[in-house]
Amino acid sequence: DGSNASGVVLDPKTGEVRALVGSADYGNEKWGKVNMVTTPRQPGSTFKPVYYSYALADGVITPATVLQDKVMDFGGGYVPRDADRNEASRGQATVRQALAWSLNIPSVHTMQAYSIDKSIKAANNLGISEVKTDNNYGLALAIGSVETPLLTMTRAYAAFANEGQLPEVQMIQQINDKFNKKIFAVSTSTKQVISKEGAYLLSNILSDNTTRSQKFGSSLTVPGRTVAVKTGTTNDNRDAW
Repeated sequence: DGSNASGVVLDPKTGEVRALVGSADYGNEKWGKVNMVTTPRQPGSTFKPVYYSYALADGVITPATVLQDKVMDFGGGYVPRDADRNEASRGQATVRQALAWSLNIPSVHTMQAYSIDKSIKAANNLGISEVKTDNNYGLALAIGSVETPLLTMTRAYAAFANEGQLPEVQMIQQINDKFNKKIFAVSTSTKQVISKEGAYLLSNILSDNTTRSQKFGSSLTVPGRTVAVKTGTTNDNRDAW
């Protein structure tokens, strides 16, 4: 069980915040008085779609591309493992399987093929400014080693749901004066940060219940709805997204 929880609902077309819960209990003196929606945390595997989407958009990979899933040293002693430790029996996985099952080793191969520099640029394009171009992250970046707020990641995902267009986050929709006269109204804007095709392929993989259920069962399925889903777990299970 977690000690705290937060959530945010963002309209992907306008960027308007429809709901925001920053803490499970504001009255808790130890951890309640913090807005976890805007506090940077490691995103874990929820970072994977950032570079997968651009690698798909640029044709470096396709959903059917086969990736190696074997324990190896990627250099400098970096030896990632899949969460289920079942690499030996798989040996390989398609891009669709790797992302739907949240496999770490194939994801590191994907970032290696696309390049760390381009992955950093992809993150920046999607509004994840916490990922800096002058930092030497190494391939650990592939599994979400850089801290970033939930609101920032949610905005990035909004682009996947909005045909590649990234919205500006809007906290206030309208302000009226004491005479109920409108004195401010939000002006929504978006910018194309990834191709429609890249956004579609990424969303298609993340909404593939058939593939995902082989690993997660029906726990992430929303009956009667087509919903793109990605989970993330950080080091020592400290955070769950």
